[in-house]
This record gives sequence, C-alpha cells and structure tokens, in this order.
Amino acid sequence: MLVNRDNGFTLIELLVTLAVLVILVTIAVPGFQRMMAVNRVVADYNEVLSGLNFARSEAVKRRAPVQFVASNNGSWEYVVSIVGGDDLRVRSGRNNRTSISEGTVVFNALGRRESCTAPGDCVLSITSTFSGIDDRDAQISIMGRVGKAPATPSDEVGE
Repeated sequence: MLVNRDNGFTLIELLVTLAVLVILVTIAVPGFQRMMAVNRVVADYNEVLSGLNFARSEAVKRRAPVQFVASNNGSWEYVVSIVGGDDLRVRSGRNNRTSISEGTVVFNALGRRESCTAPGDCVLSITSTFSGIDDRDAQISIMGRVGKAPATPSDEVGE
C-alpha cells in the first residue's frame, strides 16, 4: 500500500496565492478609504442636522430663543444653548478629517429662524479633507425648516 505524504503547498502555489492577494489589496484599499471618508462626512452631516432640529424643537418647547453655534477649531463642534442661558447639547467631531463652516443660527419660540450668521443664505457646509468627496450642505430656511441645500435652482422647494 502506497502512502502519499504530500499534504502541503508547493512554493509556486504559495507565490501565486500571495500575488493574487497583493493585487486584490492594492485595488480594494483605495476604494475602502474613499468609502470610509464618504461615510464619515455623511455621519457628521447627520449629526449637524440632528443638532439643528434639536435646537428648533427646544425653542418651540421652551418658548424661548435657542441658538445653534457651529465652530471649527481643529475639529468641528456645535453648541445648542438657550440664548443667554445654559448649554443644552454640545457635540464635536472625532478628528480633523471633516470640518464645518462656522455660523450661528437662532430659532425663535415659533421655531422660525430669527437670525443667522452662516454664509450663503444660512447654509452650513460639511467638508472632508479627503480629495474627491462632495461637500454636504444643510440649509435653514426662514421658516426654520432644516434640510439639504438645493444643488441647483431647479431643486429648490418652495415654503
């Protein structure tokens, strides 16, 4: 009876497998990095939208002006507070890979935008340091509605 003891890999099989693996990794890593950067911008954009909606709802609930202050000192940060009073919510970015345009939005007791110092008709922009990632813009209308800023004039929605 013959016993075959060749249970391992040959050197050629191992080198071919490693070559295929290296090719797959060099193709996948840049795409994965881009996907992570896009997800980071989207997550930060959603956090800013959440903060703006929170500020508006707190203004209506408390029947007092509430402000949303966005700043960018290394990493972005926003503070929701009662005008002349206590902070209600403070959030900041994890690192400096995304940034936010600075500005202040004040919501009145009816939930309407009372004042705004953000650029471009009260638009806050979330940008990424990773090249090729589109900015995300959040616009606050005069009526206080918070949403995605229109990309073109045909995308605008009337109040």
